[in-house]
Amino acid sequence: MKRTIVFILMLMCIFAVSACSKKSDSSEAVKPVEAFYDAIVSQNRDRVSAITCAAWEKDALRDVDAFMGVKSELKDFSCSVSSEGKDEATVICKGAIAASYGTEVTDFPLDQRSHKVIKEQGEWRICGY
Repeated sequence: MKRTIVFILMLMCIFAVSACSKKSDSSEAVKPVEAFYDAIVSQNRDRVSAITCAAWEKDALRDVDAFMGVKSELKDFSCSVSSEGKDEATVICKGAIAASYGTEVTDFPLDQRSHKVIKEQGEWRICGY
């Protein structure tokens, strides 16, 4: 009986450790995408420059500028990796940016975008959608 309990506990530990390690590997590619949308709603141009690849930086800054002076927030927002290689990943997000224009709130859905994330200078950076 003791051996069975010990065996079951060991299996549970192995499954828990493997699940945690897989999540942390894929979550690294998600971080610049989450940071990008957080920077948009907080209107932080400097942050956007730090998390985008060089080739896409100007386009990313235009996205931030589109929400400048507008109160906005992320609504039901989450991201996950749909595919990942050594130096490239695709990240998809759910939710929307809710922007307030006076008394009117407009939702900009994010679920139709596939975000390209690449490793540049050893770090994951968002490089378009």
